[in-house]
Amino acid sequence: MALAATMKVLGLVLGNFLDKPVSCKARSYGEVVQIAMGRTARVLSEICIIVNNAGVLIVYLIIMGDVMSSSVRHIGVFDKWLGHVFWDHRKLLVLVVMVVFLAPLCVLDRIDSLSMTSAASVALAVVFVVVCFAVAFIKLIEGKIEARRMSPDFTFPD
Repeated sequence: MALAATMKVLGLVLGNFLDKPVSCKARSYGEVVQIAMGRTARVLSEICIIVNNAGVLIVYLIIMGDVMSSSVRHIGVFDKWLGHVFWDHRKLLVLVVMVVFLAPLCVLDRIDSLSMTSAASVALAVVFVVVCFAVAFIKLIEGKIEARRMSPDFTFPD
């Protein structure tokens, strides 16, 4: 039943390609690509995955550095919590996060050991969204923020 639904949604070519992991008992995406298109395609797909993941990691580090540390335009989380001190600098903060949290993850033999960490991160993301929604809803009811629509001629300030 699932195969028929897959073929209906994806079509014959793409559905057949995505059904390869089941038919060839592949354990990774790289193995599926190698079986379908050869070793060169596997290496190329793995390089693309590495570049994509590195780019996403860099973006997350930039966002985290901007939010946690202070700048001329805004007060960061550390500045609000602990005051403006030496650890409030963006570069130092990103370096500490990379060394303390990300470097130990790079020495793991198998990524399967991160399954519980991944599940916890998804759960924390859901909690974050629920808390943000609840805070915004409470502030809206209390009248501390007002819901308004943007006018069609609105432009963002520089």
